[in-house]
Amino acid sequence: MRIRAELEHPAQGIASAFLRALADDDAIGMFSRLSRETRGLLEGLHAARSGTALHEPASGLADVVAPLRASALAALGGAERTLRFGVSGARLVDRGTAYVLLLPDVEREGLLSEDDWRPAHLVALVHESREWLVDIARTAQLSAEAGLPDPLGPIR
Repeated sequence: MRIRAELEHPAQGIASAFLRALADDDAIGMFSRLSRETRGLLEGLHAARSGTALHEPASGLADVVAPLRASALAALGGAERTLRFGVSGARLVDRGTAYVLLLPDVEREGLLSEDDWRPAHLVALVHESREWLVDIARTAQLSAEAGLPDPLGPIR
């Protein structure tokens, strides 16, 4: 499989904004950057935990995204460390899937060559409804294929 890299791709901004929302405990920011499938999985998990029917709206988005946030922060080393990850240029797997690599402890300024860093994680995004959105299933799959730990962790 040939993977094409793009230095300027919308997936970079989405992944960065998702990481910031994760660290800042911004439930709306996290939820709005998740794929439909991921949203559905989290809503189903919330319904099962709270004993509510799946068709009933959740009491709040914070409760829906809480398991994802807790798992991701544990995998990434906490909110403060999450904000120190740099996001690489996007790699396009196919027309509907891209991923970015998370580079640990990158300074805010300056560019690094790929020889100067080792990725700690990757975040996969899927293209749906004309935008790129974070997807937990593709992240887990591509992380395993790359031999990297899943940055979203085991969501329970």
